[in-house]
Amino acid sequence: MSGHGAYSLTSTSTSILFAAEALIALVQRRKQEAPASTHILIDHADWFAAHRMTAGVSYAEMSEGARAGFERHRDALVDYGPRVVEQVVEGPVPLLALDVTLFWPDTGDAPSELKYRDTLSDPQVDVYHQRVVRFKVLQYDNLLFFDQIRGISVRPLGFLSAVFAVLGKPDLRQIRLAVSRDQWQVMRGTVSVIAGITKTGTGTVEPGGRGHEDVPHDRADLQALAEQMNRPLELRYGAPSCQTQLAMQDRDCQGVMGGTGACAR
Repeated sequence: MSGHGAYSLTSTSTSILFAAEALIALVQRRKQEAPASTHILIDHADWFAAHRMTAGVSYAEMSEGARAGFERHRDALVDYGPRVVEQVVEGPVPLLALDVTLFWPDTGDAPSELKYRDTLSDPQVDVYHQRVVRFKVLQYDNLLFFDQIRGISVRPLGFLSAVFAVLGKPDLRQIRLAVSRDQWQVMRGTVSVIAGITKTGTGTVEPGGRGHEDVPHDRADLQALAEQMNRPLELRYGAPSCQTQLAMQDRDCQGVMGGTGACAR
């Protein structure tokens, strides 16, 4: 986590970049230390403690989303095996592909949804997470591609609120994210309005976390990043690994850190 860029570590609008960079760094290190491994299981307490230490803030100064994940005991299982991407249909081959599952224990009386209004985000945003959240993270030379997002709904109260102004809480499906040299983010998000119909909007995020619903006209570099997001990207993914399926069902996984270990109920 200490290798993050010069941007806010406690804002929802920058949390996607922070988490992706940390996960990619973890996987790259893991691949060097244990070449046979294809999975990492990340404990919620370890992640939160490292995040808070890196941000250098108190518990109360952490974002509502970070605290909610910690309090729900939400762990992360990251699959980076060769079967994550089955085929690249269109576009370049990604440098790295992750299949990420976020989940908290199903204790019988555990809530099926987590909802919070992140008041530290600028502007504020309502976020809804299902007990199990899944998505792919694809790393390219100058782009992060979050695909097949399942289990997250959003209701922006400012940034992109005009674009995503639909009834209810639209489900987040895809995010493309690029970062400039001075740590501005260009973000293109796609939400599902109703079955088979989606809406897509592009905005920018300052390093401090403030979001804008457009790309500044005086920033040719950001305009160029926004243009590159139009390139076609289509991939076909492999079936969820045994470990991922068990995590989704809240069962034990033996050998999850060792890659191809057996899964047990």
